[in-house]
Amino acid sequence: MKKIIKFPDHFELIIPTIKALKIMGGSATTDEITNKVIEIEKYDDEIINAPQKGDKSRTQLEYRLAWARTYLKKFLNGIEDTSRGLWSLTEVGQKLDISDSKRIISDVKKNKNVNSKIYFKKNGNKINLDEIVEDVDAWKDKLLNIIIDCSPKSFELLTKKMLRESGCINVEVTGKPGDKGIDGIAILRLGLISFPIKFQCKRYQKTNFIGPSDIREFRGSFANIDKGIFITTTRFTKAAIEEAADSAKGKTIDLIDGNRFCDLLRQYKVGISEEIVIDKEFFENL
Repeated sequence: MKKIIKFPDHFELIIPTIKALKIMGGSATTDEITNKVIEIEKYDDEIINAPQKGDKSRTQLEYRLAWARTYLKKFLNGIEDTSRGLWSLTEVGQKLDISDSKRIISDVKKNKNVNSKIYFKKNGNKINLDEIVEDVDAWKDKLLNIIIDCSPKSFELLTKKMLRESGCINVEVTGKPGDKGIDGIAILRLGLISFPIKFQCKRYQKTNFIGPSDIREFRGSFANIDKGIFITTTRFTKAAIEEAADSAKGKTIDLIDGNRFCDLLRQYKVGISEEIVIDKEFFENL
């Protein structure tokens, strides 16, 4: 008999979102919230990795968490977002008693029913407020689509530039970029300290996740290097994250998923400005 998977809806994700923010000191990025909610609720891979229908850039869980954040912000004034994509509990949010989850969800639904009568005009058409999902990370979907459509050579140059801007020197690609990914070595310089690293960057659609076998294969490619960085335009499964964090394996691996990759490109102003203006010509001319 096929296992029936019960996906949490956006109302059911409101309390875990508040819990996650409270645990992390009142503020966190979208990725941090997602990972903490997964940890709190102990979701299995079927829920974590299920793609959102019609959306190649994020999972169903990520999409519904975006709804939960929207509802918390618009209908409860419980959280707010900043220009850097950091979500923070408001004064109201800090005082929310999560032990009374039914009342919190009831308040959200009541305020939603009042405000859903409001309509916004877009392109001359009326759109119900209930149809709008506010997601401050929407620019990441656009940026990832541009990167995924890059040529292998352009993707190689983009990866090199990002690594150099982050403090790496002597960046050298050692593997062929024909398998939607590249491998290489570099020297990471941190102030007075520098050490060699191995890196791998996989350019996949977000529905194609990186699993533990990918991490083991990457670790096995290390020679006299103890530190690795695995970058991808998609996500890592829970098992892959656990595999990378296994200190018993000797060689440590840092994981950078698609959302974090976008944050780094923005931080180092590689093809995108701090104000989130994507330079299409930059990517076209790589």
